[in-house]
Amino acid sequence: MFFKTSDFNPSMLAKWALSLILPLGVYLLLPRDGSLSQPMMAFLAITLWAVCAWAMDTLNEIAVGILLPALYILFCGVGMKVVYSPWLSEVPIIVIGGFILGKIIQDTGLGKRIALGCVRAAGGSFAGALCGITLGAAIVSPLVPSIMGKAAIFCAVALSLCDALDFKPKSREATAVVLGTCLAVGSTKLCYLTGAADLTMGMGLADKIMGTQTTWMQYALHNFVPGMLYTAMSLAIVLLVLRSPVKKDVLRCVVQEKYRELGVMAPEQKRALALLVLTLALLATDSLHGISAGVVLVLVSVASFLPGVSLMDGPRVNKVNFAPLFFIMGCMCIGSAGGFLKVTDWLANLVLPLFSNMGPTVAGLCSYLVGFLSNFLLTPLAATSTLTSPITELGMDMGLDPRLLYYSFQYGLDNLLFPYEYALYLYFFSSGYINFKEMLLVMAIRIVMAGAFVAFVAVPYWRLVL
Repeated sequence: MFFKTSDFNPSMLAKWALSLILPLGVYLLLPRDGSLSQPMMAFLAITLWAVCAWAMDTLNEIAVGILLPALYILFCGVGMKVVYSPWLSEVPIIVIGGFILGKIIQDTGLGKRIALGCVRAAGGSFAGALCGITLGAAIVSPLVPSIMGKAAIFCAVALSLCDALDFKPKSREATAVVLGTCLAVGSTKLCYLTGAADLTMGMGLADKIMGTQTTWMQYALHNFVPGMLYTAMSLAIVLLVLRSPVKKDVLRCVVQEKYRELGVMAPEQKRALALLVLTLALLATDSLHGISAGVVLVLVSVASFLPGVSLMDGPRVNKVNFAPLFFIMGCMCIGSAGGFLKVTDWLANLVLPLFSNMGPTVAGLCSYLVGFLSNFLLTPLAATSTLTSPITELGMDMGLDPRLLYYSFQYGLDNLLFPYEYALYLYFFSSGYINFKEMLLVMAIRIVMAGAFVAFVAVPYWRLVL
């Protein structure tokens, strides 16, 4: 038979039917009172189909990202210059440079050395080990924009620590180590513009509407302090909820042995470290030299190919997975097409009355809740690309600095209950070391605490610095 019939199982057919019926139903039920044009309704239906495809896994996420611009051109009357305009932004070169740097850190073993070194430096206690891993995540976070690249590095370290200490999978100790590491990777990303691709993309969308250009250092000024406090809060929740009686002397010996196994720093690791220090220095001083983060990452990535550096070559770069770039840019075209069709204006007008009488604190908390609720249906990238524009316009209409709402929204996206909501958590959970019930308890407490943190710590801080 021409088709591969084994693909057509009842579950897959049901998912395909639901992913097509829902957008069609929404299209037919949308109001025909003149507030929405035909292209706007088609845009909403197509975007909902993409969300369903991502959530139900009916079609590969990269394929959906490639297809979206074409669907907007065909059914919404949006021009190619509009849907492909995100490719002319800084986002794609930041993603490309970040993927290359992440590959260098992984292949040279530098990431594992940094992580274990931080655990070793933090002392031999159980809390010290988690603090050390968190410190390592904070150091690596701005240098590796790929969140999954960081996940691969730190998950390996966490699992090695569990195995060395004989922490059984799904035990309280193993859950604390692996979940704590996952939270460290996820929360430290909020400190930096290059912490994850969705942050870079979202800030680009917000800047486009505001007519501004947020530099790497400006973003760090706005978010490093609250981000690190939020990370410390997340770590404290894990340590308090999942207390461990592991002995300090035993842990110290294991960490020392693991670090000793790394041996002396290889010349390749030294060159990689020098390159990463240079990258961080250039990113931190962008306001002085005027070179944007994207250009810095491109220059550093190309420098890794130079004779004498030799951290990258043809065979190595062929192993870098650039495919997620098409997913990211597909998500971004949602914002550009929606803005062109004025869908973002319509959404802002729909939500604005609900926010109209709110002060900055309540508005920030509501934006946080929007991000949290979005996780149930959207990936962080899809939610960022879909909702950043209306949230930014909403802030401008309310007379607030829109970044206050955008930053609060990102904190909401970082809080979830179930692993399926975010690939980062799914990656760590799939290791088999995390007890789901204990994870659910930690995440539920964190959601409540994070909401209070945004309202009473982060928002007042942002009002001071914005």
